[in-house]
Amino acid sequence: MSDAGRLPAAAVRGLDPLVSLAMCVQAGPGVYALLLGAGMSRDAGVPTGWEIVTDLVHRAAVARGADEQLALADPEAWWARHGDGGPLGYSTLLEALGDTPAARHELLRGYFEQDDEDRRDGLKQPGQAHHAAARLVAGGWVRVVLTTNFDRLTEQALTAAGVQPQVVHSPESLRGMTPLAHAPATVVKLHGDLADLEARNTEHELAEYPAAWAGLVDQVLDEYGLIVCGWSAQWDQALVSCFERRVSRRYPVFWSAPYGVGGTAAELVARHGAVLVDGLTAKEFFPGLLTRVEALAHLTEPAPTREVSVARLKRALPDPVRRIELHELVDAEALRVVERLADGDRYPPGEPPSDPEAYRELLEHCGGDCDTLLHLLASGVFHDEGGVHGRVWVQALQRLLNVRGGAPRLYPALLALCAAGTAAVLAGRDELLGRLLLEPVLAQGPVAPAGSRRTGIEPRPAVLVLRTADVLGPAERVNALLGEPYSPQLVETSYSTWLRERLRTVLAEPAVDSDRTLSDAFDSYEYLMALLQADLAETPETAGEFALPDRWDGEGRLRVAVRVQSRFSEDWPMLRGGAFAGELHRAHTAAAVVDVLCAERYEEVARQAPLR
Repeated sequence: MSDAGRLPAAAVRGLDPLVSLAMCVQAGPGVYALLLGAGMSRDAGVPTGWEIVTDLVHRAAVARGADEQLALADPEAWWARHGDGGPLGYSTLLEALGDTPAARHELLRGYFEQDDEDRRDGLKQPGQAHHAAARLVAGGWVRVVLTTNFDRLTEQALTAAGVQPQVVHSPESLRGMTPLAHAPATVVKLHGDLADLEARNTEHELAEYPAAWAGLVDQVLDEYGLIVCGWSAQWDQALVSCFERRVSRRYPVFWSAPYGVGGTAAELVARHGAVLVDGLTAKEFFPGLLTRVEALAHLTEPAPTREVSVARLKRALPDPVRRIELHELVDAEALRVVERLADGDRYPPGEPPSDPEAYRELLEHCGGDCDTLLHLLASGVFHDEGGVHGRVWVQALQRLLNVRGGAPRLYPALLALCAAGTAAVLAGRDELLGRLLLEPVLAQGPVAPAGSRRTGIEPRPAVLVLRTADVLGPAERVNALLGEPYSPQLVETSYSTWLRERLRTVLAEPAVDSDRTLSDAFDSYEYLMALLQADLAETPETAGEFALPDRWDGEGRLRVAVRVQSRFSEDWPMLRGGAFAGELHRAHTAAAVVDVLCAERYEEVARQAPLR
């Protein structure tokens, strides 16, 4: 297309279009969807379609042993001499090199998958654009993402932001899909996923979408405003056709292009009266948009006090009409906590300080930053009749579990799980307790040790990730925090004592009866944690241990064990919450394991020093 047919970089005069977009997005949470193309991942080290073409031509020249230098200097000239006679393009080249989707999949996967060299260089991992876009989703401003990219950088960035999106990558995956309006976040991979052998690559495959797939795209284009970034509209005729079918739009289209748009993209911009945001690459566009949206949000919605937040929560809990308000209240506070924890100046990366007093100050500071959220979780879980808002509490925990930043990274998640879990025990909500312990997961766990029930790298549930000893560090350090000298009796009980003291105020309102009620609930919660850890033990060292905070005597532990095991039955609600894979016999087996471990530990402590 000639320069005369190209929309100029400054197509819109007056107010900065990025400012207009930020105001629209902040004023209408969930109204705008994203359409992301190859330019979104370019800054993260994932090549564009043309870069893949030029590299494949060079490889073909090497394999053929002909005109390698020509292939490097002028891939089109090499193709004209040695190709199929047609013009060189992404589609024609792939069809020539691989005549089946599976063959093309093997040709392409190396361009998108991260290898050891990429990891060392920080390539093919979510970049600034992905993380900023993910925070727009996490903040509730965007709920639908369309992407033509095969890579999983968008999903990884969302996970890091505490969002677990539903991902649809083929017409078959539409079956059972939660409707867009009801899902917190949806990623639609228009051309398929990296691991999808039926991914759409060639011109023929991209010429027309299956009816159900086209219907989903049509719905997004009709019902949502659209923010386009990194998409050239050059190869994707089926997606272009979806645009061309839209005669009118409910909401505007904003199109980000660092060098203006031409060809089909220019025609689509003109057809839809899209607002062109020019001069910004993806890594400049999305962080800039996020900064402006967050500034507007902070201006219009100052953070409420803890008392106001809890009062709003209690008003919204019993009212089904206010479900969205409840979700947004808790989620907004969780996001505020995540932002504080990810602040490198507030929590510098690296190991926590070795000095006990400095470490205490760090933990207290961290606990203070999540104080309002802890009160919301404790009150919310306790008053959540029937556990109907379970997804809200689970999502808040998930956000904390995925925090990236300095030490102590998982301490707020540990406090939150203990507060919510103990509140569930106080309210007798065992099914919800099972969900809290098992549904939030750390997205990438370590390789499973030899003899583990797990294999490879896979998500690990909160009950295993948030082992108190792993989060707080050596028991001797915790003893020092408590002002106690090291002694064998305190090695295990110090963890429990620390958590109880930190959460006593948080749980004071749910445990209105007495301090004894709160202590019993803590005991039961920790015992149930130990049972699940024993059931899911990755190694013998990670099997569940249970110790009362003030004593190691068997009589006290027996009372707690009897109290919890009296609830064991085939219809025990905790089994419905996913605990013990829903199998009662596994709960009994875990209880036997914990009892043996406790007895052995008691004998070991008794040998080392007389009990106090």
